[in-house]
Amino acid sequence: MKGFFLVLNITLSINLAFACAPHSPNDVFIARLQSVQQLSSSNHKQLTFQHPHFIFQSLLTKIFSSKPKQWHSDFSIKTIKSNNLVIGLAYPPDKTTPQNYQISSLALLHCDKNIITIDHPISPFSAWNRRTQRCNNQSIPMKLLDGFLEHDQTYYLKKLHQKYPTCGALFSAFPKL
Repeated sequence: MKGFFLVLNITLSINLAFACAPHSPNDVFIARLQSVQQLSSSNHKQLTFQHPHFIFQSLLTKIFSSKPKQWHSDFSIKTIKSNNLVIGLAYPPDKTTPQNYQISSLALLHCDKNIITIDHPISPFSAWNRRTQRCNNQSIPMKLLDGFLEHDQTYYLKKLHQKYPTCGALFSAFPKL
């Protein structure tokens, strides 16, 4: 009987570790929201984006990664409207349909006076909390790009600014509809 509980404990620990497994910078995308369609199930939505781009992927990753054809979420998107510029975390959860991407969270992306800022995520998501050194406690708000192991959101905002040094550069890469 002790063996059963040992196996159960190990299995639950592994599941918890994977539930808190951080996203990769490869999962970060920027796009303009085009539309949100409610699917038949209660919380599931299908999103359409204009100009989606995974901004931190290497060239090699871009070549070998599937291109998203469908984007899905299971959280409310009331605060983000059509044509808003967003930044999000998304990944293909099923290897058999790698073109279907699940969105973990989204945030509005702003640029004013050549300074890029990111709102708080509209939905809590499981990620590693660098401040508490444990899985994110959803009562503690986390910034969208703070859930990575190596660097925090400040680092990634600097990388974004290097890629898009002006608001004009950002907006021309992701033009309004």
